[in-house]
Amino acid sequence: MLIGVITNPNSRKNRNRRDRAATLQTVLGGLGTVHETPNPEALKPVLRDFLRRKAEYWVSDGGDGSLHWMLRMGMEVLEESEFADSGFDLPLALPTNGGSIDFVAHNVGIKGDAESILHTLKQDLHAGREIQECEVDSMIITGIEVAADGTESPFRTMGFAVTAGGLGQRFFDKLDAEGEHTSKNIVSVIAKTLSSYPMTLAPLRHVPGIPHGFKQYARDMFNPTHARVTVDDRVFPSDHFTGLNIASMSINLGNVLRYFHHADVPGQLHAMVGAPSPLKVIANIPNMSLGREFRAKDVHDGPCSRMTIEALGDELLTPIVDGEHYRNVRRATFELGPRVRIPRVVGRRLRN
Repeated sequence: MLIGVITNPNSRKNRNRRDRAATLQTVLGGLGTVHETPNPEALKPVLRDFLRRKAEYWVSDGGDGSLHWMLRMGMEVLEESEFADSGFDLPLALPTNGGSIDFVAHNVGIKGDAESILHTLKQDLHAGREIQECEVDSMIITGIEVAADGTESPFRTMGFAVTAGGLGQRFFDKLDAEGEHTSKNIVSVIAKTLSSYPMTLAPLRHVPGIPHGFKQYARDMFNPTHARVTVDDRVFPSDHFTGLNIASMSINLGNVLRYFHHADVPGQLHAMVGAPSPLKVIANIPNMSLGREFRAKDVHDGPCSRMTIEALGDELLTPIVDGEHYRNVRRATFELGPRVRIPRVVGRRLRN
């Protein structure tokens, strides 16, 4: 067995595709096996099986969130005594396209949908062709979660890109409300924010006949997060933040917004942290579109090795890690994680 495939039936691209696992198994043939995992708890038994059967490639059929849970559960399984004592390492992890944003696949140059990627990988392995690989940095994220009854418990996960509060988190909430994470909807959120912003200023917000949702749109977007933040040895004097973002690789949101170019240098993370005014954010939209540094006073937009965020007041943190929401987080620390090996597969079209 060379290839183990996990398909997430709850990802946007796989909804209403009940025969998804069978379809991918047909493409894969006898070179591996496909498992459907409807929730994160279903992943560990499958990943244990992959390790025991020495699957060299772990393929995630879903969006970035599906890849996130495969890697998190894989990290936890590898720490179990059965595998930790035997020197197992994380196999090659292969994301596919067709999810909401697929920033990991795009970052490393993977092209094609899951069918064409698996088809190409199978053909190349059969022919003995070299499979190109690359390595990317990850982040290890540790922190404290708060249960509904107030009980606090530690958590540990890994990821590539995080928005932990402020504008980035509000942006994804608005984007989720639009539906698919397409370039069109990304532009729509930006346009609604820009057109709504004048309504936050008196006396325009009192003009009758304007829908409340429109008047509130930009106010919601620029609502800051109350937190204490440390980046490396720098403790930020502010406790209200418009930006709380960090990544271990650059990301491209639908060819509209580009961030974290410093993270493409091996061995360092890229943090974007600060409390710029709404006008400063609006003025920096061209820089964010081109992937340039955010220009504003008291904003850190550059390399780092560690960031810690602690919630203040009544609002707990809701960081979004690779598109996945983590709820009710009291504190989180982000540090450089292990290098993840990814095969760079360019899918070739399947012939009927």
